[in-house]
Amino acid sequence: MFSFSVHCQTWQLVTEPYPPYFINNQSEPGWLHEVIIAALKSQKHQATIEYTHWARALKLAKRHKRVAVLGAFYTEQRAREFSYSQPLATAHTVLFKQAGKDITFTGSLYSLKPYTISKGEDYVVSDEFEHHPELTITTTGSLIQSLLLLKHGRVDLVAGTKEVALYWLDKSERLQQAKQTELEIISPYLATQYLHVITKKDHPHAELFQQSLYLGVQSLKNSGKLDEILKSYELSAEEIASIHQLLAKH
Repeated sequence: MFSFSVHCQTWQLVTEPYPPYFINNQSEPGWLHEVIIAALKSQKHQATIEYTHWARALKLAKRHKRVAVLGAFYTEQRAREFSYSQPLATAHTVLFKQAGKDITFTGSLYSLKPYTISKGEDYVVSDEFEHHPELTITTTGSLIQSLLLLKHGRVDLVAGTKEVALYWLDKSERLQQAKQTELEIISPYLATQYLHVITKKDHPHAELFQQSLYLGVQSLKNSGKLDEILKSYELSAEEIASIHQLLAKH
């Protein structure tokens, strides 16, 4: 059973809660959630977005149960299986530690050899990070779970997306109720990543979907609807200009 119906013209998409891009809140679904739905609608396609955990989202797309996964970083391994949209947003992957804890990071991943690092299952930090031979990495079901481990001192570091982690540290009840340990970001950042929408290359509607999304995003830019969505999420003029610049490049 494919996730696209010729008769009702509805695409079933999947991602995980990844605020501020994908919030999974009916009244405030996230600015990239709204951009993608509006872009497809401008091309006469309806779409629904399911929220689940990241590893399951990828499995659903691999089995053609969903036509696309939203918010994926680029890796060469994924690119062998999936087609990528143009970059739609920018994110920064960073390391978090307990405030005041003495941890040395020189910028070389080899300096992280003494530490235990937690990250979400199937999350991408950077190609170098994923394939580094001397890092001790444990995985959890989500970035929230990794941050909880860090708050309780069960790992030394968490690797994840800065924008998402800061949102959860401010909004997540589980993190608010956890041990009141302050967390902080270590410099330098690990990587700058782009968020894409990916479709399994052998999905029968992959090409149509990617073309529709691309044309839809261009339509939103030209009509002013893109700026309308971004301003409704109180993005700054600098952030909005950066998104336009990214879209213009690709």
